[in-house]
Amino acid sequence: MRKIILLLIVALLAFASCSTKTDRTIKADESMKMGLNHFKNRNYDKAITMFENTLMEAENPEMAAKAQLFLADSYFLDKKYAEAIPAYELFIEIYGETDDAVTALLRLGLSHYALIDTIDRDMGAVEGALYAFTQLRDISPSSAREFEVNKKIVELRSLLAERELYVAKFYFRIKEPDSAEGRLLYLINNYEDTEAYGEALYLYANWLADKEGREAEAVKYYQKLIKERPDSPYVLDVARELTSLLAKITVKLEETKEN
Repeated sequence: MRKIILLLIVALLAFASCSTKTDRTIKADESMKMGLNHFKNRNYDKAITMFENTLMEAENPEMAAKAQLFLADSYFLDKKYAEAIPAYELFIEIYGETDDAVTALLRLGLSHYALIDTIDRDMGAVEGALYAFTQLRDISPSSAREFEVNKKIVELRSLLAERELYVAKFYFRIKEPDSAEGRLLYLINNYEDTEAYGEALYLYANWLADKEGREAEAVKYYQKLIKERPDSPYVLDVARELTSLLAKITVKLEETKEN
């Protein structure tokens, strides 16, 4: 008898559980409608819950795409940028061929942009923003012009160049010049369009000038600075350095001939 009672209790609990689950389930079109209403009223937390439900219950890709984009937008407009980023990335990955992909790319870039910190911190947000904005520019040049994306690309490239310069100077301070050289060369080879480029040329040429046997390379980079950055504040110093360096090289050549 006791066994029968226990079985009845388990059955009743199971039934109650199933009944509760069914009551809580909201159809995709209903939760979408509720989510849009919350979204319109700027109740983003509630909107997020509804859009997540729509994604789970969606029976066609069109509704799923709409829910995914509104989910990402809800995070974005609520300034939850860290959560918005993967939501936009997922939308772009799945629905990258749709017209809404341009909007998603723009807001993905802006989400990364909002998380940018100082150059002594991780540059992940800068790199993420640059990647999204560059993709947007390539896919839709007109949208890039409308939202002044190109200006942001220039700004982000400048930040990355400044970061390389910052790290190079750090390596010089801790007496690791080889690592500093790698950073400076990377900057010189990849960020010619930035303000940090001129200073990188100057620092690298100065370092080479003090290295025995690399004076000719120093001359090359000094001349590069004068030619490509004639308005640089370092040009006058470079002229003096070049004069001294060329005299040093001439003496070495004469000594070589005598030997």
